[in-house]
Amino acid sequence: MYHSIQTIQVDNRAEKRQGAIRPLTNWQTVLAFGLPTLMMIFSFYWALPWLQTIGLTPFESIVVVHTVPMALLLTAAVVSYYRLDGFPGEWRAFRQRMRFPRLTGRAVFQGLGLFVLQMVGYGLFNQISLWLIGQGWLPLPTNLPALLDPRVTLSSAAFDEMVGGQILGNWGVVVLYFIMLSFNIVGEELWWRGYLLPRQEKRYGRFTWVWHGLLWTAFHAFKWWDLIGLLPVCLAITYVSQRTKNNWPAFIAHYLFNGLGLLGVLAAVLTTIG
Repeated sequence: MYHSIQTIQVDNRAEKRQGAIRPLTNWQTVLAFGLPTLMMIFSFYWALPWLQTIGLTPFESIVVVHTVPMALLLTAAVVSYYRLDGFPGEWRAFRQRMRFPRLTGRAVFQGLGLFVLQMVGYGLFNQISLWLIGQGWLPLPTNLPALLDPRVTLSSAAFDEMVGGQILGNWGVVVLYFIMLSFNIVGEELWWRGYLLPRQEKRYGRFTWVWHGLLWTAFHAFKWWDLIGLLPVCLAITYVSQRTKNNWPAFIAHYLFNGLGLLGVLAAVLTTIG
């Protein structure tokens, strides 16, 4: 009997070292999505204006309030993987748990196709948001930075105001945007699709992508005027991730979709626009 108890204890310790994907409970789901949502709302509606009062430009302030929360999501994914779930600190095991296997041409092709689907879905659904804004039924925050304002056509003058000087030839802006974009995609994909989605699948089954996609859409409540356009984007990414059990297509599509802003900044740095 004593020997059996010892064996069970050894097996439990071994299982903890090896790690296990456990189902995510309802309250854990609420916290896992709710806390990042509140963090983003706090960042954009308290930290963003405060950073400008201490001398940062609107552009620098946006970079800070977007990069810091994404870096925290990245940290949460790594810490949860290792400390909470007990997976080994090995790169191969980390990639397997986070569903980033060896990158293949098939995954790249799926990512490109998903990106096109996102663009079509966002383009169509965003027209609803723009119409609601035009009718005054979807109010926007006051003092909304031009980079986030759907009513503003970004021109060199708008960019100049955002960066507090001249955008033309200002390569530091490109570097900052690239850093923000990279933390954005890596942090979100590791936390949402890498860490949380497999745990949600253990509880919600084949339709997890619907539940996950809706919650991820709600995470963007800090820019509520964009939720309608983002709905098909979030659902499509989550569906492909769950269906393929491979997060490379989502990573590629997400990076390309959000990276369109980097192209706009790059164009402004290289030429005079508008």
